[in-house]
Amino acid sequence: MTLLFSRRFIPMILSGAKTQTRRPNSPNVKEGGTYRLRAGNKPTGRSITVTRVCTQRLGDVTQEEAAAEGFSTLGEFMETWANIYGSWRPEQTVYVVEFRLDGAHRNV
Repeated sequence: MTLLFSRRFIPMILSGAKTQTRRPNSPNVKEGGTYRLRAGNKPTGRSITVTRVCTQRLGDVTQEEAAAEGFSTLGEFMETWANIYGSWRPEQTVYVVEFRLDGAHRNV
């Protein structure tokens, strides 16, 4: 199984700067599952293990959580979210996936 990320986020994941992702729709992942890390159609040869899946209101995202998303500031995260998903709606419930980077890929 695969969890897709935009190419620009791959270096952040590989460096350990990004350990969370938020998605507007329920991701097809489960806690404890290991997923191939891909940038578009290109495999990275690495995998991530999901350590937690939960929901959260966008307006409740903290500076610390924005940092775990790989951003320097909450404002930078908000701007990027709006650019990707069309708008920043604080009342929107999103799915939070926390993960850790593994070595070589293992199937779930």
